Amino acid sequence: MTVPVRIEHLFKTYTRRRLLGKNLEKPVLKDVSLTLEDNHVLGLVGESGCGKSTLCKVLLGIEKPTSGLVEVNGQNVPTLSKSEFKKLRRVLQVVYQDPYSSLDPRMNVRQLLSEPLDIHGLKKNKQERQAFLKELLTAVGLSESQLERYPHEFSGGQRQRICIARALALNPQILVADEPVSALDVSVQAQILNLLKEIKKSRRLSMLFVTHDFAVARFLCDDIAVMYRGRIVERAPAEELFTNPQHPYTEALLSAVPSVHAPRRAVFAGQETPDEHPERESWACPFAARCRYAQPVCQTQPFALQEVAPRHACACGVLPFKNHKNKSAV
Repeated sequence: MTVPVRIEHLFKTYTRRRLLGKNLEKPVLKDVSLTLEDNHVLGLVGESGCGKSTLCKVLLGIEKPTSGLVEVNGQNVPTLSKSEFKKLRRVLQVVYQDPYSSLDPRMNVRQLLSEPLDIHGLKKNKQERQAFLKELLTAVGLSESQLERYPHEFSGGQRQRICIARALALNPQILVADEPVSALDVSVQAQILNLLKEIKKSRRLSMLFVTHDFAVARFLCDDIAVMYRGRIVERAPAEELFTNPQHPYTEALLSAVPSVHAPRRAVFAGQETPDEHPERESWACPFAARCRYAQPVCQTQPFALQEVAPRHACACGVLPFKNHKNKSAV
């Protein structure tokens, strides 16, 4: 059975060309492998700059991978022709972080929702299209009376609903949501998350949901992959990850999630502390310089995900790392 999305050994390196001297290379994605199952929500979590959005761009065909496999419904995305890529858009759609910059301010809602239909030659009959647009707006909590309004006349949450409606206009099978609620107020975030959850259930969508908020990921996602410096360091079902995190970076991220039961939380993994060890930057483990559980094995053991429980994989050289809490770090 073909899975909706399969990514294997994906590398992405940006090259900055120089007139004199060597070109500057910046690796962003390093040997990433992920699978998005049918009718599942896969959360991609990590701090800013870890490569989450770059992964989305490669999956959407906006960026070309340096190497690796990126398949959508069995089709290798980087090798698709222009006509094949257009057909892929019927299957794969995206909702971006900032709804206002995603919408053309010169187009009203009717034009915004009709554009993908015009491109793909769908719903040509005037009455049929009107009924379809009404149904589409109703599905995202808006009304037919708002079709003639422009983006600046809506609130942030309403604009994101329009973006979701536009993404659903082609009835896709896969939705890529790149931090779709991070630019919204907390109360509006809850509304959009509930909407996405309802849409996923009613339309049986597969969704790649990118976020830096673990609480959001836990609410919406079936599985979660944790990314650090362009690598997947842990992957597990959502509840399993929250109750039994196995990578030190995952533990540090979870410690930053507010809780009424734990007013004093551990320091966030991205924050500089006196415990950081710059001399470990060259070690095989990319997290060694910030890890309080680091052992000599972390210096040489190749970075690799390994199964620690059913459907739970982790890349830690001292697994299970919690058993090493009382041992002195290097």
